[in-house]
Amino acid sequence: MIAYFGYILFLIVAVFIDYQLFATESASQHKKAVHSIIYWLIITCLSVGFIYLSYEQDWFGGYQSHDTSSSTMNAISSFISGFLLEQSLSIDNIFVIAFLLKYFKVPVMYQNGLLSIGIWSAIVLRGIMIFAGLWLINSISWMVYILGLVLIYSGIKIFKTDPNKQSDPNKTFIIRLLRKWFPVTKTYFGGHFFVKKMGVWALTPMFLTLVAIEFTDILFAIDSIPAIFAVTTDPFIVLSSNILAVANLRALFTILSRILEKLEYIHYALSILLIFIGIKIMLEHYVKIADWLNMIIIVCVLLIGTLYSLWRSKKEKIEITE
Repeated sequence: MIAYFGYILFLIVAVFIDYQLFATESASQHKKAVHSIIYWLIITCLSVGFIYLSYEQDWFGGYQSHDTSSSTMNAISSFISGFLLEQSLSIDNIFVIAFLLKYFKVPVMYQNGLLSIGIWSAIVLRGIMIFAGLWLINSISWMVYILGLVLIYSGIKIFKTDPNKQSDPNKTFIIRLLRKWFPVTKTYFGGHFFVKKMGVWALTPMFLTLVAIEFTDILFAIDSIPAIFAVTTDPFIVLSSNILAVANLRALFTILSRILEKLEYIHYALSILLIFIGIKIMLEHYVKIADWLNMIIIVCVLLIGTLYSLWRSKKEKIEITE
């Protein structure tokens, strides 16, 4: 129990340190983002070491562990698979975040702070959704089939969706509701979410952007959290891999935002991955796929998707110049 909560506390402190060291608004923003990625890579490697020791020495003593008979190597394979899966699914999230920041014309100097707030709230939100999902799976036996259908539907939807064609955020229910009930300023007032004008409190575009980002994360969490349940239902592995995947989202956005146009076809790989995982979770009781094989499949699909996306982007660029 001490080891379990000690590690969660360690991750929370790591997120805070990352913000203090690397959430810069200076010209060296890209360099800081690279350092942040390296920082989280080290944290992830340390997490693998911690999982090895904790499962080898039985530090949890069965506390919050779904399968105490799970071997050490199976636990490590599940963690790596879950982390890679959650990290890859966050790429689609980055496409939408980039669109929202551009749509609401958020000044560059405030983007890191906004994303950091989004990360903190996303960690809390996903923690709640993870434990709620695990409770449903353990309480309702047929819930896995619902999750499987959700993943297959999400995979088909992503396959048919063009990441470059996003819907108007102002037409979403939550934004329309905010605009209806509260006055909204036309311009930004520094990094403030609320301002008082003529004795009346008003929302700023910064607050609308934050709400849109949070709403987007909820939608993506509905896809990504059921996906990791197909890999493992061990609460520790699910929670730790999710936190690590979300924690470096700000740095990942800073780096990938420059090359998003080269990755526009990777959503095909993500859709195939979700459909595969949806089928896997529905057939879990009939067909057992080894954890190491599951990890290899995830890595191969993502690698092929990335290479295909880069090849297609390069080919289209050559065709345009000819």
